[in-house]
Amino acid sequence: MKKITWLLIFTIVTSILIAIPPQVKQLKSLGFSMEVPVIWDEVSTEEFQENLQRVNLGSPTFNKLLQENSEIPIISLRKGDLENDEYLTTVNVKIQKNNLEFRNIPKTLRKLLFYVSLELKNFDYLIEPKTVRINGNLAGYSLFSYSIYNEKEEEKKIISAVWIFPQKDFYYFIGSGIPFDDFEPRLNEIKSMIATVKIDSKSL
Repeated sequence: MKKITWLLIFTIVTSILIAIPPQVKQLKSLGFSMEVPVIWDEVSTEEFQENLQRVNLGSPTFNKLLQENSEIPIISLRKGDLENDEYLTTVNVKIQKNNLEFRNIPKTLRKLLFYVSLELKNFDYLIEPKTVRINGNLAGYSLFSYSIYNEKEEEKKIISAVWIFPQKDFYYFIGSGIPFDDFEPRLNEIKSMIATVKIDSKSL
């Protein structure tokens, strides 16, 4: 009887965990939203997020922040065990100042990543920059690998998937860092999040 009871409890708890809907990271003032599974941790503070909600696209505050910093971080996520994992999976969303021509998105993304590659060890494309469409929005996408080293000079391979969503005077940039070991499930999870990205053209 006890065994049956525990099985029922396990089934109920598992069902609840599976049924938990993703949280929606929505920044209406910045015209951006994305669904995020609850098992991902938000790195930025609630105060930071509340302050972002007071910044509107095209406002003097928005333009000043973009001019002074070239980018505005809006969402920062991580997944993993802080105590046991040496490297965590991360996803960062930023608004970046547009100094680029986006007539040819793959060409522009390649140019952007060229400068990134200069700062990384063993940079290598896994998927060349290309154009994709997400919820009606044109975006650039690429997948690449690079190496980082710990204090003992031991190499760790990292996989990074990036997306750019060009707008008139800026672009949304989404970058991720995934430890190479068993990276495919994490990459698929991140792709599922990106598939929910919505950009509110009315805010633009």
